[in-house]
Amino acid sequence: MLLFSMKITRIFCAADQRVCFLRAVLLGATLLGMLCCIPLWLTTREYPIVPVFSWWPVLPRYPSLALFCSTLSSLAIAAWFFRPAVGFFLAAIFYLFCCDQNREQPWMYIYWVMLLLNLLPERIALAGCRLVLSFVYLWAGIQKMNGVFESVVPEWFVQPAKDWGLPGLVIAGLRLAVALTPLFEVFIAVGVWFAQTRWPAILIAILLHGASLLFLGPFGHDVNFVIWPWNISMVGLIFVLFASRDDVSLLKVLRDLCESIPAILMVGLFGMLPILSFFGHWDSYLSFSLYSYNLAKAEVYISRPMAARLPVSLRTYVYPVKNRNSALQLPFMFEHSMWAEADMGVPPLPEQRGYVVMFQHLSAYAASKNDCFMLVRTRQGRLLFYFPNDPKPVVFGK
Repeated sequence: MLLFSMKITRIFCAADQRVCFLRAVLLGATLLGMLCCIPLWLTTREYPIVPVFSWWPVLPRYPSLALFCSTLSSLAIAAWFFRPAVGFFLAAIFYLFCCDQNREQPWMYIYWVMLLLNLLPERIALAGCRLVLSFVYLWAGIQKMNGVFESVVPEWFVQPAKDWGLPGLVIAGLRLAVALTPLFEVFIAVGVWFAQTRWPAILIAILLHGASLLFLGPFGHDVNFVIWPWNISMVGLIFVLFASRDDVSLLKVLRDLCESIPAILMVGLFGMLPILSFFGHWDSYLSFSLYSYNLAKAEVYISRPMAARLPVSLRTYVYPVKNRNSALQLPFMFEHSMWAEADMGVPPLPEQRGYVVMFQHLSAYAASKNDCFMLVRTRQGRLLFYFPNDPKPVVFGK
């Protein structure tokens, strides 16, 4: 056991064995997550990119492939040369994000911030990562505390259980458990800080992530394959950071964190910026508003002639509108989210600016203004109608 411990600390360049395991989980989860969505990180896909600035230099095909391979390699090299390799990785990911905001995935955001914290002294890194993980569960729970989640998500989430032939009573219990998920997540965020509730919180976290893998994976809805390494890594992180006999009280962690001003700034911003998401000033994915129905949504409607003009690769995502309102809808809907997941391996950026770029790309196949339009529902309740060749939307609502 002592020999194994010495080997682990030597490989992951840390004196504290917990930090070694933390780094191993972060590096492994990041590597697997990126491998699950390779097209997201390249410029050869069809789904349009959304650069942070229009003037930002985007690498062409082969240089982008070389940078992607170098970024993956840095994760492996980091096991032996942690700080220089992770420094390169963080800079490369920041550049790639500026090239395309669809890369703003919540799992990458968590890993990126935790790896950045791990460049600080080990005790401070542990304290910072513990607070970051607690904030993730806290905001995930708060974001789900809305009426739409309660009325839509539980029924949709447990739908596969009906196909499995489970009894109605069991399905009702599962539906109730999903409805209580916001409270469970908030309990995890708070419970891990107290000795009496720490293990119940860890157990609930394991059950929640296990249920996500079961119902969202191949045996259930079969969506977003990247959630597999993410959910598994979250279990690993909560074990490494909180399943310890050491003092992990909130007071002790805050005292350790206060030894570093950069750590205070990083963790403080990470934990407080999601407040702005309720006012439209911070992105939903960076506020952990997943499976919460607390996102901006877009619906794209197209005419029959435009549907015929689309490339074969895009016609796959065209569906007739059921119970159509002829005054407000065109005959067909274009399922842009399905296109994004198929082309990138992840859902698209759920923000107005991302939807606009997607619609502009699709509008190139429109022969007239009446060929298509996009309806965007913002988190603040506004309805925005976009038409081809018109960058300004028609606005309804507050």
